[in-house]
Parts: sequence; structure tokens; C-alpha cells
Amino acid sequence: MHTSLKVSSYVIIREGCPMKFRVTGNEDIEFSLGGRYDPFEFVFNARALREFLRVSADALREVDALSVGEAEA
Repeated sequence: MHTSLKVSSYVIIREGCPMKFRVTGNEDIEFSLGGRYDPFEFVFNARALREFLRVSADALREVDALSVGEAEA
């Protein structure tokens, strides 16, 4: 049985973290973050990745707006 979300870990990703991806033949995109021996891996289908990117863009706009507000203060 497949669900739309399966959670199995909590991860913090910082600047400099190695990142790579692989597109599979069935429209899934596999991401691998971290080193060769300790990767965090996850998979999106194309529609879910588009939504994640939309939400991520919203988050970046919010963070950027906070940064501008702090610079003006």
C-alpha cells in the first residue's frame, strides 16, 4: 500500500552538503544528500516535486523578506 507521505527520519541540511539526483524511468526523481557512507535519500514523483518546489519558493521569499526587514532595522 502506498501513501502520499512516508516519514522515517529527521534531517538538517546545511550549506555545503553534497547533493545529487537521479531520474528513474518511471518519472521518479531520487535525491541523495550527504556523504557516500551516510547519505539521506528520498524520492519524489514529478508532480510532488513541482509542488515541493512551489512551497520551497514560498519559504525562500518569506526568509528573504525577514532578512530585508532585519537589514532595515
